[in-house]
Amino acid sequence: MKRRTISRREFVYLGVGGGLVVASYPLARAFSSASSPPEGELFRPTPPNTLGPFYLGGAPRKEKLTAAGAAGTPLLVTGRVIDTHGKVLADAKLEVFHSDAHGEYDMNGYNCRGKISVATNGSYRYETIVPGQYGGRAQHIHYMINAPGHKQLITQLYFEDDPKFSGNPDVNFRRDGLVQ
Repeated sequence: MKRRTISRREFVYLGVGGGLVVASYPLARAFSSASSPPEGELFRPTPPNTLGPFYLGGAPRKEKLTAAGAAGTPLLVTGRVIDTHGKVLADAKLEVFHSDAHGEYDMNGYNCRGKISVATNGSYRYETIVPGQYGGRAQHIHYMINAPGHKQLITQLYFEDDPKFSGNPDVNFRRDGLVQ
């Protein structure tokens, strides 16, 4: 049986659910037609990123990361946590954090930070704002994902329409030094 590969753009649409803003570099990346997956695998593992200097442990469990009326463009993020075989990781622990609309991280509290519930079908959702840019970095949301039997994944979610990508993240994503 010939295995169908899907483009990164198709995977983002399917994985993020065609949300309000399509973010690139999701939690699992589809194999391109130029590479063959190891036997039995459908998706290449997401390359890790560093956690960065702005992580603050102890974030509360919540699905609304900002207060009502917070400055910035409202953003709804939805997705699913899966392994390289496409198997749902319903018992995964997901923690996210990002800067506010002005590119500042809250280091005294938990604005733009939270532990996100993962449903039994692997889906998750949270409401926040589009993060601001800082220090020449592209806009991004940090993800820390832990699932029993799997290595911890620390990665970042980027935005297709970020000016750093000139509208084409598939070609220009390497402008951000943390994306491998």
